[in-house]
Amino acid sequence: MLRTRDYGVCVSCVAMKRVLLVCGIVVSFVSGYRYAAALYGEDIAALREDYAARAQSLEIKYREKERTYAQSLVDAWEARDKALARVDDLGADLERVRKQAADAKRRLSAAGAGTCDAERERLARCAGLVERGAELVRRGVDLSERVAIDKDAIAKIVSQ
Repeated sequence: MLRTRDYGVCVSCVAMKRVLLVCGIVVSFVSGYRYAAALYGEDIAALREDYAARAQSLEIKYREKERTYAQSLVDAWEARDKALARVDDLGADLERVRKQAADAKRRLSAAGAGTCDAERERLARCAGLVERGAELVRRGVDLSERVAIDKDAIAKIVSQ
């Protein structure tokens, strides 16, 4: 054995102690790392379970909202269709007014030719204007009903 002059200890023993000390530090580090990794693994698993539960509850919540919105859209379209059917009913009333104007025109033209020609001409123009006005009213009603129906449907969807 080799001995150092100052301490009286063998050089190989000192080297052996140093190697053992380094090995002990490495083993401590590795075991501490493994212990921390196991703890982190448990934490990560718990977080994943929590995130999965939250995601599932949010999915259920948003599916319900989606169903509600889809139902409100269906309701709005049904209300729109009913209103458009009501517009068609108003069209039938308009046809009745047109028919009455045409009947009045025929009655006026059926009267004698010599008497009241100026009044007949005015009445004929008036009947033509009534017919034209009825057509314009029908167009206006159609347009205003469609705009109102679409506006109401959109407002109903947005408000929900």
